[in-house]
Amino acid sequence: MPAYRASSSFTSSASLSEEHRRPRSSFNCDGRVFRQGEGFRPYPQEQEVFLRSNTDAVDDELWHELGLNDFIVTNVRIGRHRFNRHSDIMVEHQRGLLNRGLELWDTEEHESPVLEASLGYTASMGMMLFEQNELQRRRVRVGVFFCDSFTDCCFPRLIH
Repeated sequence: MPAYRASSSFTSSASLSEEHRRPRSSFNCDGRVFRQGEGFRPYPQEQEVFLRSNTDAVDDELWHELGLNDFIVTNVRIGRHRFNRHSDIMVEHQRGLLNRGLELWDTEEHESPVLEASLGYTASMGMMLFEQNELQRRRVRVGVFFCDSFTDCCFPRLIH
């Protein structure tokens, strides 16, 4: 899901002001003033959410204060970071499938906000599950190594 999208319907950019030529941010496009579910705390700024989504403690975040669009955009960004971190251990099919949902929307294709949000959310969930699976696999490897080492050391094999 792109963080920025430029409109291609302009006929002449020379007559447009600088503000109209720059892509606008898709963050808080609903113009929310207060956090989701909290009518007294201000809505987070784009820079704050960007910084929070680029930390190692991102798994400790609920993102409950964001509106749906900002929630999806933020989680796609997190999914992209996870993808970049783990893409070298993926098979080609996994890499292609997850990358398709996390990359920017192709300007040659017909824009579909619902499809774009669905792909982004599904791919970010897929990256979270992939990362959890890798963590469990590493734990099992360490456990098997420890058991084999302990068994070989304490219980020598009897050869008949």
